[in-house]
Amino acid sequence: MADEDNSTPATPPADTAEGEASAGADDAAVNEVAAAISSIAVEDASDDEANEAVPAPPQEEDEDEVVPPPPAAAAYQFNFNPPPPQPHLAAADPNNNMDFANLNPSEINAQFLSLLPPCIHPRLDKLKSLSEDRTQLLEQYLVERAELEQKYNGLMKPLYEMRRDVVTGKCDGDIASNDTTGASNGQEVKGIPQFWACAMGHIDLLAELITEEDVDCMEHLVDVTCDDFADGSGFELHFHFSPNDFFTNSVLTKRYEVPNLLTEDEPMLQSVTGTDIHWKPNKSLTHKTITKKQRKKGGPNAGQVRTIQKTERAESFFHFFTPPKMPELGDVVDEEEAEAMEEHFDHDYEMACAIRGSLIPNAVHWFTGEAMEEAMYGDEGMDMMFDEEDEDEDDGEGGLNPFPPPAAGEGEQNPECKQS
Repeated sequence: MADEDNSTPATPPADTAEGEASAGADDAAVNEVAAAISSIAVEDASDDEANEAVPAPPQEEDEDEVVPPPPAAAAYQFNFNPPPPQPHLAAADPNNNMDFANLNPSEINAQFLSLLPPCIHPRLDKLKSLSEDRTQLLEQYLVERAELEQKYNGLMKPLYEMRRDVVTGKCDGDIASNDTTGASNGQEVKGIPQFWACAMGHIDLLAELITEEDVDCMEHLVDVTCDDFADGSGFELHFHFSPNDFFTNSVLTKRYEVPNLLTEDEPMLQSVTGTDIHWKPNKSLTHKTITKKQRKKGGPNAGQVRTIQKTERAESFFHFFTPPKMPELGDVVDEEEAEAMEEHFDHDYEMACAIRGSLIPNAVHWFTGEAMEEAMYGDEGMDMMFDEEDEDEDDGEGGLNPFPPPAAGEGEQNPECKQS
């Protein structure tokens, strides 16, 4: 019988046991990390397979979706770099420092056209031909319109003449005989006194120039007429007066030459001509004579009194017949003077248009005041009213006077001083 080994196994040394335990722990940690990485890889692979297995639903096409057009071709860009100057210009400008400000219009035109592609020139010629055709039609239109204006002005002239007879009282008997209301019985008033003065006084543009002294003279105003030129290039205003104590003229005329009168363009005043008013002695409404006495203060004649008569300009509507003098070609006019002159002519022409286009055809409605309502509440009337208010605010003395004192040698004579 074999001997049993009852001996106790030998216990390893302490250092060796601790080393083995540490190595086992490290192996376990490595195994855990490897297992975690394997699980992540498996999950990613399963996700990829799931995505491949379930395809994305197809997107429905929008029937209303507008497919954008293909990009347009780039527009032609003109090359505006000045080309070499023409021979006659190159001789005058050898350094090729072209200054367009010193070129005449034909040279500028030639330079510009030379910058365009040659294929455009025939198209420009076609446009010029169309423009010439339009110009010919416009000329024909203006001729026919002028003839039409003359035709209907002739048809209206008898009406205006009858209106004059009513205003002056020539039709009083006929009107009274046809009056069924009895309003004319026992009335001794002849015609319609101050008809034109009252009608003009209801037009703000004219009323601002009429003074109390003017009204006495305008009582003798019996008619206001307008004659358009046969070719439509202007018109004349005529103020007809009965014999009076103020001047010897029977008609005061204002003539306007406006070549584009019948077009819609801004009017081009070619000339404006008035009338010399032949005032009777001491009856002028545009100037007044003031007599002053002066006493000499020093010298051998100290204390001597002398009488001086001085003629001063007076505000009056009758300055309307003495327009400012238009500058001649070549006259040198500074900017301030040119602006003032332009403003005066604009106001003067505006008054002429009010007389021609509003007062003459609608005199009775201006006399009764009915036209004032339309002018006040209409768009144009409101604009005119606000414009006049602005002018009054700019000028603290009652508005702008469109007829300023003329310069020496122009229009009316300057005031003179006389001694006695």
